[in-house]
Amino acid sequence: MDDFDIRPYLVDVTDMDFFEDEAEIAADHLNLMLYTIVQQTADIEFWTFEKREQLILEISELWLREPGLVEAESDELEDYITHLVQRIEQDDQATENDEG
Repeated sequence: MDDFDIRPYLVDVTDMDFFEDEAEIAADHLNLMLYTIVQQTADIEFWTFEKREQLILEISELWLREPGLVEAESDELEDYITHLVQRIEQDDQATENDEG
């Protein structure tokens, strides 16, 4: 059972004023990405609370003013997160294999 609480990290329209008229879409898309992180990292031992939080904060900072946030489709953003999570896990595994 996953007990990571994403609510403190979610954004709302007022956080996305950079996007002006598209602030609601930007907030929805960023929140979708954050929910996808939680979903993709659930019940995987590698993803400690600290690693999840770090990824969530990095994604939030990276995408807070990224025009692609409103230009992309929801499924593209979910795919981006899914592949990012997989790549981080693979990179960690490769590093462990190199050290071992």
